[in-house]
Amino acid sequence: MLLALLKAYSPTGREKNAERVLIEVARGLGLEAHSDGVGNVIASKGDGCVMLLGHYDTVPGKLRVSVRKGTVSGRGAVDAKGPLAAMLVAASLSERPVRVAAVVGEEGDSRGVRELLKGGLPPYVIVGEPTNTVGVAIEYRGGAKLILRCRASGGHSSSPGDSAIEKLISCLERIQGSLKGIEGVSSRVTVMRGGEYENVLPRRAECILDLRFSVGHSLQEILERIEIEDGCDIILKGSVDPVSVRPTDPVPRALTRAIITSGAKPILLRKLGSSDMNHISNYVRSCAAYGPGDSSLAHTDRERIQLKDLEFSVAVYKKAIEILSDSFSSIEATHSNF
Repeated sequence: MLLALLKAYSPTGREKNAERVLIEVARGLGLEAHSDGVGNVIASKGDGCVMLLGHYDTVPGKLRVSVRKGTVSGRGAVDAKGPLAAMLVAASLSERPVRVAAVVGEEGDSRGVRELLKGGLPPYVIVGEPTNTVGVAIEYRGGAKLILRCRASGGHSSSPGDSAIEKLISCLERIQGSLKGIEGVSSRVTVMRGGEYENVLPRRAECILDLRFSVGHSLQEILERIEIEDGCDIILKGSVDPVSVRPTDPVPRALTRAIITSGAKPILLRKLGSSDMNHISNYVRSCAAYGPGDSSLAHTDRERIQLKDLEFSVAVYKKAIEILSDSFSSIEATHSNF
């Protein structure tokens, strides 16, 4: 099943082929499955109070799909088709009603989860992300994509004219200096463009900055600290706030209990990146992220996941669904007595 998902290459914005495969896989497991207008695939066994939320888009870059000595390799094995496959199997085995939402666009503009929110979510959501199999993620940093654009007069490369690329580099150094020493804040260049010809000073240059900030910081506060060069502009492409939940909330508690029941010691994680958990936290009663896989392999050319970790996480998901469903039923029964 996971091999079929991995072979269906699905970088963000090009998920259609994998959408069809995912629906076939879900139906093959006995789940009802359909897709919505943007390509999200919803697989369900009844309705219930629990949703397993994963994503099936990946970063670009095809990798060879293989199975060797208990290890599955391929783009998305870790982030996040491996966790998604485990969620689908857990849902098929569950004796409680549950929904699995496999969304698109998580690695991009988050259009999938934003579309999902329009229809509402159940009280409890487990987000499927790699947490090293025994980790429960209770915090993610916020993020923003910034476009930094610089302009210059240009000219012949042998002249003393202005270079937009040199201005851009100087501006980046100033930005790094502005943010230096602020705990929980980082800024990395992910894309850079500039230059027209090898002996022409460029008149335009731009880059994309991936800004991350932890709970306790706001995007506005950080932007106010940033200093840039004359002739340069910063454009906000998109952003998401940080999220933090209490370990004693229902979903983190259910996941930690499920990990213990499955024979391991749980670890609470505060992640440096962002996920769809950032988008949903204000719309549900409780949420947390959990999944198989070594998160340090995500977005690399070494993506691989252990079959034993997939099997372990299936048990954890299944037990967490049971714990949350039974506790919700008890709460509802108590309320109905008043």
